[in-house]
Amino acid sequence: MNGEARGGASRTWPAWPQAAIILVAFLVLAVSVRSVLSPFVLFLLYLYLAWPHQSSPFVARLTVVAAILTLLWVAERAGLLLAPFVLAFLLAYVLDPVVDRLQRLGLPRSAAVALLALPLAGVLALIIFVLVPAVANQLSQLIANVPTYLRTLEQWLESVRAWIIRMGIRGIDERTLPTLRDIDAQSLVQYLQRRQAEVASGGLQAVLGIGRGIGAVLTVIGYFVLLPILTYYLLRDWDALRGRIQELLPRAYRDRVVAMAGEYDRLLGRYLRGQVLLASCVGVIIGVGFWILGFPYALLLGLLAGVLNFVPYLGLIASLLAAVLIALFSGHFLGGLLKIGVVFGVEQVLESILGPRIVGQSVGLHPVWVILSLALFSFFFGFVGLLLAVPAAVFLKLVLAAALRRYQVSRWFRGEPVGEAVERD
Repeated sequence: MNGEARGGASRTWPAWPQAAIILVAFLVLAVSVRSVLSPFVLFLLYLYLAWPHQSSPFVARLTVVAAILTLLWVAERAGLLLAPFVLAFLLAYVLDPVVDRLQRLGLPRSAAVALLALPLAGVLALIIFVLVPAVANQLSQLIANVPTYLRTLEQWLESVRAWIIRMGIRGIDERTLPTLRDIDAQSLVQYLQRRQAEVASGGLQAVLGIGRGIGAVLTVIGYFVLLPILTYYLLRDWDALRGRIQELLPRAYRDRVVAMAGEYDRLLGRYLRGQVLLASCVGVIIGVGFWILGFPYALLLGLLAGVLNFVPYLGLIASLLAAVLIALFSGHFLGGLLKIGVVFGVEQVLESILGPRIVGQSVGLHPVWVILSLALFSFFFGFVGLLLAVPAAVFLKLVLAAALRRYQVSRWFRGEPVGEAVERD
């Protein structure tokens, strides 16, 4: 009997040849069907294989990393399709405190959301049917006036060159004067005019390229049809969704994650709600101010200031430079500068009064950090990355702050040997 057992054992293969054969077969299969092996499919396969080892801390961390990488891939590949959903989620997040206040007044949550949706629908209709056509009209006027502005630029360059030569400014020697005299402003303007057609053609191709494909069509439909519907249902079920997510958190980490999420909500909510309201006020002040004073392209300047003011100081700088250039090329430079000074002076006074009341104290997001996040996320993930840039910046700030606190209490920071740290503990 022992011989039979030994014979049976001798006929049993060791574990590693079986594993090697299975691995080779799996690799051959993977190469054969590589056209359908997207990262999302690979992530599902990984979950199936890792499920028996879910109690392992290493597998748990690896699953989190794999999930993050898969989400980044989905954001990069399906950003246009996901944009309405992400935007609806952000709108629901921003508007949830308003709904909570209406609930405290005695309204049911569904009624509170519906009551809030009425003015939002009015604002959306105003934007679509009034603001968008007016902005498009001013933009077409700006494009049509480009040749006139180029002729003004030619005259201005010629006058500047003649003034420099006539004044004999210190630092311009005899070797520089022939170069200035040889500058042909007309040639420069002709070059810009040639480039104008190329830039306009490239811009048109870019606009048409965005509109190609089923994904882009669904995105446009989503902005005007799906977005209000998604925002309504997310707002209505926001508290239930948040409670469900908390229930799904592992019990060992639930308290820590909830505490960090509360800090994250405080920082992100204060920044988003404050900046959205402040940017809207800045855009209205600049647009209406320029419109009252009769400055060209008032709505474009107000829209530029409002949208870019989401990043501190960027909207002010961009709209100010654009207004100065418009005043320079329109032929009424001094009068335009006076109007610019009045509008931006009033805007700065009102912003200094409204800013602290709307935004409150600083949330710790440096403007450079915000600009860097917007640039990187929009570069890698397109429009959906632009929407997620600020939430990601707040999250990274909290993670880095927690890592810095742990480092400051570590033995490496204190300069203590390992033995002394253990004895002290």
